Amino acid sequence: MFLYLLFVLPGLIIGLYAQFLLKRSYGKFSKISAGTSMTGMQAAKLINDSGNFGVSFQTTEGQLNDYFDPKNNLVNLSSDNAVNDSVANIAVVAHEFGHVQQKQVGQSLFKLRSTIVPVVSFGSGVGYVLIMIGLMIASSGLAWVGIILFSTVTVFSLVTLPVELDASRRAMKLIEKHGLIAPSHYGGAKVVLRAAALTYFAGLVQSLGQLAYFVMLVSSNNRRD
Repeated sequence: MFLYLLFVLPGLIIGLYAQFLLKRSYGKFSKISAGTSMTGMQAAKLINDSGNFGVSFQTTEGQLNDYFDPKNNLVNLSSDNAVNDSVANIAVVAHEFGHVQQKQVGQSLFKLRSTIVPVVSFGSGVGYVLIMIGLMIASSGLAWVGIILFSTVTVFSLVTLPVELDASRRAMKLIEKHGLIAPSHYGGAKVVLRAAALTYFAGLVQSLGQLAYFVMLVSSNNRRD
């Protein structure tokens, strides 16, 4: 257990800090008006109509549960972001349309991430089980197959980070292009987007730590055999 913590602790620490930073920055800038009297939903519809993206919308209760579903061409907005007009609300909405734009232009990493989602869902669970079984029955081959499957999680995290950073970059361009936030508040929007990006970096570090631990475990078991 101690050795496992040694591998995953850096990612856990970064993850906790990232969540703290995101909540603090979102909390701060959700209280500051974007200065345009435009709610998140109004901003979303403006971007959608101006860019001819043709997406549909739905809202769900809560905060920070926004996402873009490329398969159904659907943007889900949290109720907080949909009805309010703060810097944080608009920044998050624009970020989701950064993903919409990625799909429209056929960005390669965005397409790759969408393609490997089913593989990751399978690999994360089955891979872990195969690693454990392989170690228990002293089958290094089975354990290495499990590691290969489990590594798809790390690949997904590795692809996700640049995709999210690019979506935030596109979000700022959309904000400036459509005047969604007063220029004096651009800095606040960037703070929120950077804090969100840090959570994806934390996810990558955590995934790398877990993968490294399992590789070490299986390699050590092979040497003992």
